[in-house]
This record gives sequence, structure tokens and C-alpha cells, in this order.
Amino acid sequence: MRNSIWVLMLILCGMPAGAENWHEDAFFGLHYDLHPNAGDTELGRETTYEHIRAELEKVHPDFVQYDCKGHPGYAGYPTKVGSPSPGIVNDALKIWRQVTRDMGIPLSIHYSGVWDTRAIELHPEWARIQADGSRDPNNTCPLSRYTEDLLIPQLLEVIENYQIDGMWVDGECWASYPCYCEQCKSEYKKRTGKEAIPMNAQEDGWQDWLAFHRKLFVEHVAQYTEAIHAKYPNVLVCSNWMYSVRMPEEITVPVDYLSGDFDPSFGAERASAEARFIGSRGKTWDLMAWSFLRTGNQLWTTKTTPHLCQEVSTVLAQGGAVFIYDQPQRSGRLTGWHQDILSEVAAFCRQRQELCHKTETLPQVAILHSQSYFYRNNDPLFGLSAHRPMEGALHAVLENGYSADILNEDQLIARMAGYPLVIVPEQDQLPDRVISALKEYVQQGGHLLISGSDAAREYPELTGCEASQEKLPQAWVPAGNGCVPVEGGWCRVKTTTARELAPLLNQQEPSVNLAGSPAATVNSFGKGTVVAIHGPVFRAYNQSHYPLVRRFIGDAIAALQSGGLIHVDGPWWIEMSARTKEGKNLIQLVNRSTTGYLAPNRHMVESVPNTGAFTVTFPMEKKPKRCYLAPDPYGLEWTWQEGVLTAQIADLAIHNVLVVE
Repeated sequence: MRNSIWVLMLILCGMPAGAENWHEDAFFGLHYDLHPNAGDTELGRETTYEHIRAELEKVHPDFVQYDCKGHPGYAGYPTKVGSPSPGIVNDALKIWRQVTRDMGIPLSIHYSGVWDTRAIELHPEWARIQADGSRDPNNTCPLSRYTEDLLIPQLLEVIENYQIDGMWVDGECWASYPCYCEQCKSEYKKRTGKEAIPMNAQEDGWQDWLAFHRKLFVEHVAQYTEAIHAKYPNVLVCSNWMYSVRMPEEITVPVDYLSGDFDPSFGAERASAEARFIGSRGKTWDLMAWSFLRTGNQLWTTKTTPHLCQEVSTVLAQGGAVFIYDQPQRSGRLTGWHQDILSEVAAFCRQRQELCHKTETLPQVAILHSQSYFYRNNDPLFGLSAHRPMEGALHAVLENGYSADILNEDQLIARMAGYPLVIVPEQDQLPDRVISALKEYVQQGGHLLISGSDAAREYPELTGCEASQEKLPQAWVPAGNGCVPVEGGWCRVKTTTARELAPLLNQQEPSVNLAGSPAATVNSFGKGTVVAIHGPVFRAYNQSHYPLVRRFIGDAIAALQSGGLIHVDGPWWIEMSARTKEGKNLIQLVNRSTTGYLAPNRHMVESVPNTGAFTVTFPMEKKPKRCYLAPDPYGLEWTWQEGVLTAQIADLAIHNVLVVE
């Protein structure tokens, strides 16, 4: 309750007028952190103004994030509020502030929030209590005095002493778990009226227990965000991964921008989904690529320029800003050849800035990421497990040559009328308001693809099918000249107003092994059309990426006959995003392939082979005035006939844009 009162008071006070958000115009940034610890002996020893300035001049970033306090809980500057690392030789943060001020670029800090090992060592009462009664050695309790007594005072100290421009608070939602301390249990009982404290997902009240802790985390971020804004309205606050795929509810905390750092290995895949979701949230945003990775038990090593360019391209294509994480040496020295690589990546991005930054979506396919479904099925509290059907749908749509956005329930309801196609991938028990909106969308002529073993049971009118009680644990579906297995529950259905689109098979011979039930159906509803796939096809695709599953899904999309869809006819690894800016249609094209091969013990992209020729078709009522490729001027031949632009493109390296005016 103490946190709730604090938040309410700050919200009532409001954020001072006139605050500016420098992040809105930031495009390319750099991030350096060291996570100082008790064993450090030379922090700042080689941090000089001349050295830092020379290395940053190579890259010319729009903003920089530098080290402050990492997960161990020790500060890399001489704090009087918290615990300074015993290894501070020179105040590196002071020098970074001098350099960035002279260069005219904002300086933000990396600060570990919920995760603070040192704070718990000094204040055991601040620790999260685990279900077995033991103290978490790293993560703090959301109702402890940690936020008031350390986090907020220390952040204010840094602002006052170094005049920083922002803070990127790490170790936050993804480091949050339920706490079983007496204070949390008491507050839960007070807020919910429930006496029993569930210990696991099999016990009653588990979902209420998780929702309670998610609310406590939101209150924690609101508390320090409002505290900072109340005194320093121009200092930007960001909580790493807040309101991302792992936190899909509507935005209620006044953080200044959204951000996250995607996986060190195979980061382009994580960025592809996160960029499409965060980009739909209506706030300025960025995503961070790690400049290094590790394989197995080997040490970290720096990525190649092509690897980094491919990763950041997935972000650029969605209109976002990018920044790259490089780790200094413990002495504070920036490794010169690392900065040379970052300079090359920065140049790659700058060539594309006008064509990419702050673009808006050209609505094509909307994929629902339901917060109701996600939180009901996800591991606590903000992990990633229930996202698989949604991301399987994304991969299948992109790899079939279409452009897609990811929207939560609220954004889908508000915006779905503008999308030619909507996909609800295996997300059951949706709120009534969402179901009503989906029905209205189709009634008015929309095209809807629903999947899952409960689709016919939950949406009998939309699907035009009647569900039986029987579910097959596995089945095969026909695709191309063969078929492909799809694990999971397939519902036997009987068509009422729908017709069968593809049969369900109980073995691998399509002409013989019929299971006596449709795998997919198509139904007219009002002015629109619904295709239903009666099993977990998108979850299966996320886990397997079998080519024939992709073909099966592509056939289902084609059966909807959704007019207005831009389409790539070419290799499946061309990732297309339809965007618009200042009256221009900007068809973003990203080549996700690699030379050689990747494997569990081979994560590095050494080079990206050109794709060869492919075609983009773009339904347009009027003939465009101009059509060209930028920034790479590969060969382009285009025609417009009967309301369709056909662009024949000779090649694609890593990223390029088809500009249609």
C-alpha cells in the first residue's frame, strides 16, 4: 500500500510542463557498461578525455549510455549513497560526461534496478523471499525499502553530480519473481481479500498471485519514474524490456521511451518480433544489439560487421532507433578495433536513416499478441514462454512474403479495421470485447485467420464449425505434393456453414490416410471471410520451421483472398516490411540469410550472400510517379497494370528499400 500511495501522490502532482524528449530524434547510439564488482582494481585507470573523445569521434553516435551500477550492486563512480566499487582509480563517469557534453550528445547511464546483489548483502531484509523460504541473493522484494532508500536517492545523486540526460534501468521486469515475504503476503491478502497464498500453478489463486506481483513491479517503476520527473523533467527514464513482448499490457507508467537488448546470439530473430511489437506502442523506442557473443563454454568475442548490420536492419526496417553494446576493458579503455567495427555499422545505418527512422506502418497483416492469453500461460512474471504461437505466426507470415505487425488486444481493437488480414494464433479465452471486435471486423468485410484446437468451440459462428470432444495428439496436414506432421491437440470438427479447405490426416499418404475431419476450413461471415486451422500450427512452426508447414500456412493465407496485400515472390529469407513516411511508401527489405551455415557451435554470421532476383507486387489504385531502390542502386524494372505495381528487383545484399512515390 505504501508504494500505491506514493505513486498516487506523484501522479496527482503531475510531470512538470515543458519537458523535452531528446530520444525522439536519436537514431544511433552506443552503450558501454562494466557491471563493477568487489574484485575490480583498475576502474577508470585508462579513461582519459583524449582517449574517449577520439574513439567516439570514430562513430559519431547520437547518444551514449555509460556504466553506473550493474547487477553486482557496486557503483563505478564514487557514490556516497550506495556502495562504490573498491577498484575505482579514476572517476570515469565524470570524464564521459565532459566528453559527451563537448560533443553535444546526451549521456545516459546503465543502472541495475530490481537486481542488486550488494544491496541485499547489506540489507538482507530487502531480499525477495523464494517459495522455499530462502532469500534470493540477487533480486529485491518489491515492497522493501530498496526503491525509496537506495534506488531513487542514488539516481538523484547521479543526476545532481553529473547532469546526466537519461537512465536505462536494467535487471527489471525480467529479474522480477513472486516474493513470499510476510509483507508481500499480507499486502496480497489486503488487496484481494484472499487468505490462501498459492505456491505453484496447480493451486487456486495462482493467477491472482502473479497479477499482484506484476502490479507491484509496475508500481516500483512508476515510483522512481515520477520521482525523477518531479525534480528533473528533462531527464529521460527507461526500464529495460518494459512494455515489450514480455509485458504486453497497455502502457500506464510514464517512462520516456521503450527499449530492450536482444539476444547476443541469433539476435535478429528476437529483434524481428520485439521491433514489430514495441513499434506499435506509440512511444519513441530503440533496441540494442550486443557487439559480442559466445558459443558454448568459450569466451566472448566480437561480432563481424555483417552480423551486426543484419541484426540492426531488423530494427531499422520498423522505424526504430538502434544502439550497440560494447564492453570496455576493466581499466575503462575502449578497444580501438571494436570502435572501428562500430563505425562501419554506424555508416551502414546512416545511409538508411532518412529511409527508415520514424517511419509508420502501412497496415498489412495484424497478429494478435493477447495480454490475457500471455499472462495466463506464461512463466512468472515476465518471462518468455507463451509467446511461441504469436512468433510462429510472425515467422510464417514473413517467410510467405508478407508484412506483419504485432498488436496487443487494445491496439488490435483500435486499429484492426485498417488491416486487410488479422491473425489470432492459438490464443484462447479472449475477453468478450476482443471477440466482439473480431466479429464486427469480419462482418464489415475483414479477413481473419484463427488457429488452435479450441477455435471451433470458442468461435462457432466465425469458424462455421462444430467442435467435438475428441482431440488428436498428433496429425499430418497436406502441403505441396506431400504432408507434414504437426504435434499437439487437433480438434475433430464438423462443418456447419464452412467448407473444408484441407483434410486432417492420420498418417503420411494424403490420398489414403484421411482422419475424417478438416485440418482447415473456410467460412463466409457477413461481408468477410474466416479461415480456421483446428490445431496448434503456429506453435509447431515456431518450434520446427518445417518448410511444408510454412507452405500449409501460406495456402491458408491465400485462401482468404485478402486484397491489398503487398507480397514478395522470392527466397523465404527476404523479410519485408511495408512502411510509409512523408507521403512515400518505403518497402523495407532485409536479407536474413548467411553464407556457410549456423549451428549450435557456430553462431557468427561471417557474411551475407546476395539473394538474387525477386519480385514485389504492390496493389495500388493509381500508377506511381516514381519507383526506385535506395540506398543500394541494384537493378529495378517496374510496371503498373490493372491496379498492381510489379517491381522486379535484381538483388539484395543485407538491407535495401523499395521507394514508391
